[in-house]
Amino acid sequence: MSAQDGQARRVILVGRTGLDAKLRLDPDMELLRVRNPMEAIAELADPIDDQSPAQSVVVFGEGSTPGIGERMDESMKAVIDGLRLVDPAVSVMATSPASDSIAQSVDGILDAGRSAEEIREQIRAPKQAARSAIGENAMNAPHQTRAAVDCTNDEVLEDPARALAAGHDPVLVVLSGIAKQIGVETLRVERGLVEHGAAIVWGGAVVGTLVAEGLRPEQLAPHTAMLAPWVAIREQMRRLRLAAYSDPLTGAWNRRYFDQFLAAALQIAQDNRHSVTVLVFDIDDFKNFNDRFGHAAGDDILKETVRLLRSVIRPTDRVCRIGGDEFAVIFNEPEGPRDPASRHPKTIYQIAERFQKQVREATFPKLTAEAPTTLRVSGGLATYPWDGLTPCELVAKADERAMEGKRQGKNVIMLGPGADGAE
Repeated sequence: MSAQDGQARRVILVGRTGLDAKLRLDPDMELLRVRNPMEAIAELADPIDDQSPAQSVVVFGEGSTPGIGERMDESMKAVIDGLRLVDPAVSVMATSPASDSIAQSVDGILDAGRSAEEIREQIRAPKQAARSAIGENAMNAPHQTRAAVDCTNDEVLEDPARALAAGHDPVLVVLSGIAKQIGVETLRVERGLVEHGAAIVWGGAVVGTLVAEGLRPEQLAPHTAMLAPWVAIREQMRRLRLAAYSDPLTGAWNRRYFDQFLAAALQIAQDNRHSVTVLVFDIDDFKNFNDRFGHAAGDDILKETVRLLRSVIRPTDRVCRIGGDEFAVIFNEPEGPRDPASRHPKTIYQIAERFQKQVREATFPKLTAEAPTTLRVSGGLATYPWDGLTPCELVAKADERAMEGKRQGKNVIMLGPGADGAE
């Protein structure tokens, strides 16, 4: 494969590689930096960007190898095998292998002192090194996407790496194996360190606690090493998903999450003949307020708005920030209303009115004395199936009603005739 093959690659740099400057200007290479091997496996298994290139290269740098001595070699080989099971086509390379054994397990050694073109050429066509049996089998297997893995295969369900590649929780697979081994039915992993359990440690940090009814910590401790890397992977995947789908300023869900969740909620509503309502709103005259009192005051308003809204909605509802000062709420009851006689749109309208009142009466401690003492929000409500059958139709109708509310003098949440007449 030549340097001019034109195939895009996603290059995951682990630790200090010294390659950033030499790779970042290559238009055919998408760079991603992670701190440790577990983050590399999690990113490979669950990329934030669905449009990422299919060909991935993982490069381990200085300080990225877990463990000490023989344990380091064993841990690193397990990581490399895990990478190849998650993505059989992945290329694994290193800039400073900690041992000859690790050097033999990777596809190539990169010298950061070489020219940018030489490094890029080597990444595009890595030398195939000797591999462990499990890695060799994975690379010789036909390449297939994660969605194509047979999730019902017993081998998949018994192997945490294959389970991860198939979209299963690898921790549950390992727990199942441990439970069979020690003959217990109730075995679980708690987040953090808890009493009456054995600490699960990875990279010098506690990543969870193994707990089983009737067993002492010392009886569980021998099994934590097997769990540790998979618990670390699961936690990193959770963080990746949170980063991909949440707004870092307010903590609300972002537009990507809104689009995916609304589509799924409408499908469930269609199957079960339930209603779903979307509220789209923004803060009246927010731009003028932001310009006058500064971005710090504006940020405080946005964060407080989300906090207030969360205080009035239900656990199954979702608050999303879909623009600068534009928000959307998905009012969703996947199990249907508790009271079959309740009128869904009217109930939602009452929630929206309570929220609107809270915003008007709220105090914002970080604002200056000259700032307005009250704020107002304007929005529109649209309900499936009366106001639209698709996400685009519902959002467009909610937007239309929000604009009508602003034309009527703002501080209005409009509920359309279609939803108003719904039973």
